[in-house]
Amino acid sequence: MKSPWTVSDVQLDHDQSEIRIKVDHARGTKFCWPECQSELACHDHTDERRWRHLDSCQFKTILVARIPRVKCPTHGVKNVDVPWAEKHSRFTIMFEWFSIDVLLATQTVKGAMSILGTRWDQTWNIIAQAVRRGKTRKRITLMPCLGLDEKAFKKGHSQGDCAILGNLRS
Repeated sequence: MKSPWTVSDVQLDHDQSEIRIKVDHARGTKFCWPECQSELACHDHTDERRWRHLDSCQFKTILVARIPRVKCPTHGVKNVDVPWAEKHSRFTIMFEWFSIDVLLATQTVKGAMSILGTRWDQTWNIIAQAVRRGKTRKRITLMPCLGLDEKAFKKGHSQGDCAILGNLRS
């Protein structure tokens, strides 16, 4: 857990097979608002939110926190970003990464769902988030060279196209 966040309480619920970890920040903490890079005091908090985290000893682990809201003179009252999850996500970043590894290993959504204990819609949302993150990181580069050639097989009967990508000068 990164500063200013700390674990303030841990509850074990045998009936629900859950570990709930309450996360909080110290009173008077200032938060950086990314849009204008200014440090602002906490204005108020959202209602309590929950994020699914990596399981601990076969128990579903849930992070619980009230997200601070800051009041920026330019942008108004906004929620602070939390370091463990993306905006609007119900899962921690670590759980999403693990979920993608499970999806790659099982090669089916249904198989991953049974291991992760997630619903169909949740699993597909995790996939969509991963694709969005990948597209954001992907750099668009121009192809240096592209060569096309057409080959004939058995004189006048079959033809095939061949594409060559790369440096044609070497």
